[in-house]
Amino acid sequence: MTTLNTTSDMSAVGALATGESWIELVPAVHGDPRQISFPAVIEPRRHHGVWVRPRLRRNVAEAMCEWLNLVYPTDPDWYPLARFEGDLLVVFTGDSAHHRHEIAAEVDGRYPLGELGRWFLSGPTRARRSRRCGARRHPRQPSEGETLVSCDPRTHSRNVFPGRVEIPADTGRCVVILRPEVADAVADYCTRANQDLPDDYPLVHFDGDTLVHVHQHLRAREGYLPWRIEPGADGTYRIDSDEWIFRMAPRKSEGIPFSFRLHQPRRGTWA
Repeated sequence: MTTLNTTSDMSAVGALATGESWIELVPAVHGDPRQISFPAVIEPRRHHGVWVRPRLRRNVAEAMCEWLNLVYPTDPDWYPLARFEGDLLVVFTGDSAHHRHEIAAEVDGRYPLGELGRWFLSGPTRARRSRRCGARRHPRQPSEGETLVSCDPRTHSRNVFPGRVEIPADTGRCVVILRPEVADAVADYCTRANQDLPDDYPLVHFDGDTLVHVHQHLRAREGYLPWRIEPGADGTYRIDSDEWIFRMAPRKSEGIPFSFRLHQPRRGTWA
């Protein structure tokens, strides 16, 4: 195949629309700096047990064509090519006629990619992932009523954050409440750690003022969508689901480190 020219602008991808999540195509090389994310509606079913079936807005599909046109020369055996022919999205996965896939828009104007491509739930493009508050250091000092918590006590020396812990009488489940600047720091830490240890850390990002948590294992399950955590009236974020486990930061008692697990995962939940 030869590279197909497109005229779309990748800046048109923009932000998430209602009901959308960020997706990425598995890159040919891990850490490829050209890798970007696209907003899409995700169908409940997965294909091959892992990959999502995205449905794209027209402008996002055009941006995808532009991006594939950019990365295709780096590995023609890995990446497909795509372009628009009128209102048809055409994806080329090879040179033969049966490698030409024509996709028409559905009633809502979105283009369903189905099983074309190994797409997975992700977060915003890595180049755009930065702290919303612009702080260079994670907040460490607890305010009144807070204690130090961690979402991975194995690295507690680098991964401790101040938060308020509550135990509602009706559930008995421990809840962690984070100030906005702390939630931002936690999101930044988890996303950075996920890039090196994707099986150990979730992807966490903001969509406006909404904190979005993408579980590193549950995202492969059919019907799974990222957990969206809306701020409370005071701007804080309540972490009250078994999907995201926090612990009290380890401290020493008679010289022996210990930690207290705040959340117990449900049966069948990866933790």
